[in-house]
Amino acid sequence: MPSGVDAKVKAIEQRLERARSLLTYAPRAFVMEFAGTPKSGKSTSIEAIRHLFSRHGFRVHLLAERAAVCPIPMKGHLFFNTWCATSMLAELLANVEAETDIVLVDRGLFDALVWLLLQESRSELTANEARTIEAFLLLERWRRLFDLNVVMSVSAEQALAREDNQRITKKRGSIMDFDVLRSIGQSVKDAIRKHGPQFRSVVDHDTSSRDMRDSLIDLANRILNDLEEFLNPEILVVRREALEALPLQKGGRFGDNAVKTAAACIESNGLFVRREQAERNQGFVQIIPCGVLEHDDQVFVFRRKETDVKSRLYGRDTLWQGCHVQKTRDGVISAQLESALLERVTHSLFLSRVFPLRAVGYCWDKGNPKSEQHFGVVYQIQIDNPHTALDLRKKEFRKQRGHGLAGKFQQWGTLFAPDVRDVLEPWSQAILDGIRTAGERED
Repeated sequence: MPSGVDAKVKAIEQRLERARSLLTYAPRAFVMEFAGTPKSGKSTSIEAIRHLFSRHGFRVHLLAERAAVCPIPMKGHLFFNTWCATSMLAELLANVEAETDIVLVDRGLFDALVWLLLQESRSELTANEARTIEAFLLLERWRRLFDLNVVMSVSAEQALAREDNQRITKKRGSIMDFDVLRSIGQSVKDAIRKHGPQFRSVVDHDTSSRDMRDSLIDLANRILNDLEEFLNPEILVVRREALEALPLQKGGRFGDNAVKTAAACIESNGLFVRREQAERNQGFVQIIPCGVLEHDDQVFVFRRKETDVKSRLYGRDTLWQGCHVQKTRDGVISAQLESALLERVTHSLFLSRVFPLRAVGYCWDKGNPKSEQHFGVVYQIQIDNPHTALDLRKKEFRKQRGHGLAGKFQQWGTLFAPDVRDVLEPWSQAILDGIRTAGERED
């Protein structure tokens, strides 16, 4: 009979194996930050979590703590904190879409916010400086890169006891001082209260009176809760029989009536199930909002790299980009579709603002076993800024899990040439026929 600890470890290992089987659904690497007070066990925990995931087949990348290599000698100073935060952010931006499964960040945005609160409480910077730096650190594009923030803490008394147990002398340093440690601990509490709700998930992990192994087991389970949600979220589906009633012509239907009919069907029959369940149940069809980017009567054509497996399965070129719809607090499904698509377009295609969009129809290649479990709701997105349109032409987009994309704006008419149309994937062909040939007519 295994001991209680052994049983807990076995359960964690089983959860890890299941999580690894879900990696195919991951849109990018799962990013978690470790922040907190000195001697809270942060470094030990990071190494233990890195070792745990690596041993179970996950590709793990560690962004090491920047403080150790900071060239600024004044630890705790505004310049020191700013250098550490921005250099960390630069490295994260370079690695978040790399071919890895887990990114561990040793002191990231949340840790910088803790130190910012501490410095402000000491009047080491003005309120205006604090709000300016705070606004930068809390920029949505940065915050949304973090899927989990583990904030570790320990009492000042316990921190000093741990320090003494690992050192010969008891002479105190600038940080390992009771009053300083207590101030840092208070700043951690203040940061969790003030900034915690603005991040996806914050784990408050106090190690003051805990056995290290027990603490690590508890932490691993809390991390797995968030990782499982990340890999296997609830997504919007409609039962196949409900969609079967919708009319189709060449794989799609376009026009005001088509939009109203599809919207009513999805609103009435839409439900949210786990991604794994949706993929395995042939009776569920996953709803995908699809954005078609237009500028001056031109459409943006995305081209997959020849090495991309989707190029061989579906087609080399596509006229749209889309995503699954994850469950949110907004109960109106149509609003959730638009919100999910706008997030996909603004974040994944590096657009800096929201552009006008309008639902124009739907696509469903229901006879194709490769794509029959996906139903596309098509939106036209008007890129009304010529500078943005020019920028899009110059970019190469890295799609989820390393699928490369590049593209350019083309006149709609040029896409009807057989050698051009034939390399479009099926939904794009339906969009081409529906929008440009049928002309958004009333059905």
